[in-house]
Amino acid sequence: MRKHVRNLILQALAVATVSAGTYGVVSASGESANAASPTVYGVRGIDTSHHNAHPIRWSAVKASGESFVFHKATQGTGYRDPKFAGDFAAALDAGLMAAPYHFYDSGTGAAQAAHFIRTVKAAGYDAKRPGQLPPVVDLERVKGRCPAGVNSAQIAAFLAKAREAFGVNPIVYTSKDFADTCLRGKVSALANSPLWQPRYKSGSTEPAPVGGRSWSIWQYTEHGSVPGISGHVDHNVYKGTLTQLRRLAHLAPASGQPTPPRGNTTPATAKSWPMLKSGSRGTDVRTAQHLLNAAGHRLDADGLFGPATTGAVKAFQKRNGLNPDGIVGPNTWNKLIRTVRQGSSGEAVKAAQTQLAGYGHNIRIDGAFGPATASAVKAFQKRNGLNPDGIVGPNTWNKLVAGTTTSTPAPTTPAPSGNGKLTNRQALTQLAAAGINHPVGRTSLDGVRARTIQGVIALKKASGCTITITGGTESGHSNGEYSHAKGYKLDLRTRDEGRCVTNWIKNTQRKGKPRGNDPRWHGTLAGISLEYVYETPKRGGVHWDITFI
Repeated sequence: MRKHVRNLILQALAVATVSAGTYGVVSASGESANAASPTVYGVRGIDTSHHNAHPIRWSAVKASGESFVFHKATQGTGYRDPKFAGDFAAALDAGLMAAPYHFYDSGTGAAQAAHFIRTVKAAGYDAKRPGQLPPVVDLERVKGRCPAGVNSAQIAAFLAKAREAFGVNPIVYTSKDFADTCLRGKVSALANSPLWQPRYKSGSTEPAPVGGRSWSIWQYTEHGSVPGISGHVDHNVYKGTLTQLRRLAHLAPASGQPTPPRGNTTPATAKSWPMLKSGSRGTDVRTAQHLLNAAGHRLDADGLFGPATTGAVKAFQKRNGLNPDGIVGPNTWNKLIRTVRQGSSGEAVKAAQTQLAGYGHNIRIDGAFGPATASAVKAFQKRNGLNPDGIVGPNTWNKLVAGTTTSTPAPTTPAPSGNGKLTNRQALTQLAAAGINHPVGRTSLDGVRARTIQGVIALKKASGCTITITGGTESGHSNGEYSHAKGYKLDLRTRDEGRCVTNWIKNTQRKGKPRGNDPRWHGTLAGISLEYVYETPKRGGVHWDITFI
């Protein structure tokens, strides 16, 4: 790591003595400086950035005895470290306590804080989840000079904005030289922040106090060596106990397991999770892709389980001690999911929003867990017998991904399957058993393909919406190979309750090229390919024209 990265790590460690979720600071030490060698301190950690050799084997770092890591996230008002999001997620997955740091550079303190906050929230950091330490700001010289415009007031503005965003006092990485020279000795803004300080020249000389306050985290070398990382690494020690640091990271002191977050968090039964593998398609695949991205991968969340997704799943499984078979089953789902709530942001939120949209909730899949998403979660929880707390924990994740497990009664009249044709009565019997009402108007289903009925039932199950069929095999439709008359198509209502279907299709299915002037989407349900065309006839009667193949 570079020097500014090391500094941030020390600051972050110092915060370990702060009670989680509060603004107060408990000093890690009242000792004077120059007291001991870093070898007497048992809680060790590192800091990293894109300057370190990649890839990093985070499981090896954890196994070597390191407890925490700080990752460079941003610098100034525009730079983002390209390795931050992936390293941050992977380090947490490996069991390390982690947090981001900002390298203070040019720009106002408020503007730099806003850039930092946006970046780390997008990566899933909120300083509240198990394993997450307080954020860090790195105050050091830039190419030998004090940052442009830096002063005590600007640093105070940065810290205030970060404190407001995350609810904890940020850690400050700095040195006495920086405080005396760049801040001209005005360090009152740092009074509530734990100090992370560098000192490399002597293995037995601790950093000099800043403003009369001693360090909580000491960065004692920039030439350390850690299994899992090639080359030199910044090394730090924390002055407090491991229990104190774990408490700061929202972890239990003894068991080594995260303290349960609020909300419905009892692990869901493994049976109900869907099995995804190469060739799978749809909403659940898109959800898994978003969750893999939250763990540091870079997938296109297109709902198609192809080679890239298989590779990401295997890498995730290997990193988490699972059988790397590339199949997303119960154990992998339970490792992938992350508790999210109002204020959370990032790919895990997109995963939850993808599922909610699939149940007909009119929300944007933007990765920002705001009031609309919270309301949708509460409504979903209430409908599924869960505590409506608005938090997407394991039970809610399981209900979202697995869906309802109602069985479909066998039709009273035997019916063909696959490409076979159904009578109107046979089709209506199957639809009624699946909770789909009788088609409206003069709609007929006589001669419809069994596969078409199976497809619309799968659509009902996947979307959770009310399905209203307005067009079947009756005359008046266009003819063609995959036409209504030949049993391949159904028209569905878009108004009133049909808005749920519209929202589900537009938010979860893959958009394709228009058919003429009509927008078109594609998807696969229960092994059946669906083409959804949003038809807007000149004579009126807007509807979904859906082909089941």
